[in-house]
Amino acid sequence: MPGDLLLERENTEELAECLERVRDDLRGIQRDVGRIAVRMQGTANWFETVWRQIVVNVANGQTEAMQAERPRLLERHAKRFALLRQAHLLIDQYHKEDESQQPEPDLLLSELADMERFKTRVLDRWLTAEDLEDLAARDYPLNARDLERVGSQRRPSASWYSEEGKPF
Repeated sequence: MPGDLLLERENTEELAECLERVRDDLRGIQRDVGRIAVRMQGTANWFETVWRQIVVNVANGQTEAMQAERPRLLERHAKRFALLRQAHLLIDQYHKEDESQQPEPDLLLSELADMERFKTRVLDRWLTAEDLEDLAARDYPLNARDLERVGSQRRPSASWYSEEGKPF
C-alpha cells in the first residue's frame, strides 16, 4: 500500500507537468491566432488594389497581358478566401472555448464579405479579354477630358458592332 501511494504521487507530478505544458501550448496558440487574424486583415483591400492596377493597365493597352494574369488572380483569390474562412472558423472555435480570448470571432467576417463581393463584382464577370475591357471601363476613374482623349484613340469593342438591338 505505501508503494501505491508513492506511485500516485509520481503520477500527480507528471500530470502537473503535462498541464503546465498544455498551458504553455495554449498561450502559444493564443498568440498565433492573434497573429493570424492581424495578417488576414486587409486581404480584400489588397485585391481591390490589384484590381485598380489591372484597370489602369487595361487603360494603357495591356488587356491581353492582364487577361493572361486572370488564372493566377483567380487561384490566389480562391486560396486566400479559403484561408480567411479557415481562420475565421478557428478563431470562432477558439473564442467559444474561452470568450475572454482575443481576437473576436467576427473580426474576419467583413474581410470574407468583401472578398465575396469582389468575386461577384469582378471575378465572376471576367471571363474574356472583352469582359475585362468592359469591367475596366466600368471601374476606371476618368474625368470628362480624359474620357474624350481616350475615346478618340480607341475603337469600341467588337461586341458593340454585333448588337442586334437598337440601344438608342
